[in-house]
Amino acid sequence: MRTKIKKHIEKIHQQTENIEPFNPSNVAKRLAEIREYDLGLFFSSLSKLKDQHLGEVLLELPSEAFICALGRVPPHKIAAAAESIESDEATDLIQLIKNINEGLSDKVLSLIEWEDRSDIVELSKYNDDQAGAYMEHEFLSAQMSDTVATVKESVRRFRREESATPIIKLFIIDKEGKLLGSVHFSDLFLFDNDVTIEEVIASLGYRPPLSIRPVSPVNEVVQLFEEYDLNIIAVVDSSGKLIGRIVYDDIYDMIRHIEMDQAYALAGVREESEEGNLRSAAKQRLIWLLVNLGTVLIASFVISLFDETIASYVVLAALLPVVAALGGNAGMQALTVTIRKLALGEIEYANTAKTLKREVGIVMINGVAVAAVASSVVYVWFGDPMLSAIMAMAILSTLVIAGAAGTLIPLGLNKLGIDPAVASSVFLTTTTDILGFFIFLFMADTFL
Repeated sequence: MRTKIKKHIEKIHQQTENIEPFNPSNVAKRLAEIREYDLGLFFSSLSKLKDQHLGEVLLELPSEAFICALGRVPPHKIAAAAESIESDEATDLIQLIKNINEGLSDKVLSLIEWEDRSDIVELSKYNDDQAGAYMEHEFLSAQMSDTVATVKESVRRFRREESATPIIKLFIIDKEGKLLGSVHFSDLFLFDNDVTIEEVIASLGYRPPLSIRPVSPVNEVVQLFEEYDLNIIAVVDSSGKLIGRIVYDDIYDMIRHIEMDQAYALAGVREESEEGNLRSAAKQRLIWLLVNLGTVLIASFVISLFDETIASYVVLAALLPVVAALGGNAGMQALTVTIRKLALGEIEYANTAKTLKREVGIVMINGVAVAAVASSVVYVWFGDPMLSAIMAMAILSTLVIAGAAGTLIPLGLNKLGIDPAVASSVFLTTTTDILGFFIFLFMADTFL
């Protein structure tokens, strides 16, 4: 056995036996490498995981390793693992299985206890872009008439039943279950056992509860967590009844997924393809390369319109890539910022003009500086003041166009219901290359 694989197995053993803190992501990565080396060792290591650990690790496994694990882990074992993790994570696990083998997901779901199964079915109704998809039903609540002693007993019972679920806030509800407020559990230690929650609230000072609907967009949830430095938020239905909560760790996952999806989309690939086999990854990238080939050919056609000018001033061919590269970089900066703001709900169409003005202002400032440096280099290099001036104007014009395009393209695509992260870079590249080349060559053809 290779030393590296042996080390992986030892580390997994140390974490499963609580010798070291358990890290699902770390264990999943180690298991994926073990699988590449020996399937038998992979299944053996997987079988030694406790139910809770198994559920967390299955969620972190790469797609091929996950599919492989489903082929050997018994349905009752997967069901036990789903019961041992939080309801939102269990829902994610069942959904992942369903995408691969619907029959197996139905079998696993039927083996899960009724209460947990109903939670999963309920949470499965929400889309990935809705707050409900990240909600968990495990929470602690109390009424105004309950005492601190009653709450402490509820905490003990909750911890026995939900050992993996973080306890952060106590939600205060009325007899109908409607949310009235919340209290940090650390604050309860300030009061005697016979003090009621109503007295606690009065002493601490009542503040209206912060909550969100399960159908709310995830970017609104992210905004609330960022603006108010939250670690938890209540989820209520249309009548104000408390139905769940979203915890900080889910928000971290949410932000990570948003940023990862944007990064993959901007590169023209999908996460599931990259984690899949060689053929699926190559196919997805090929599509993107063919699209780029089309845009490059269009830009090449524009250059061919000025072939006589380029033939007369061969130096223009050496400077064309400079204009294209600077325009592409400036446009991508504006594009990335705009897409991120769109994803987090920080841009509204009512303030499009303000956003555009800011981005154009930034590229204008940078454009003047870059154009001055580039024109100076061109003058020292070729000793032609007119060529130097043309280079400066072309760079400045291209950067302004790129900044405007990098802002308007994603906004326009989003307005049309098209994912701006997927399609924006194609339109941006085409716009900056074609217009950048045309401006530079047209000015050269006119003034040289």
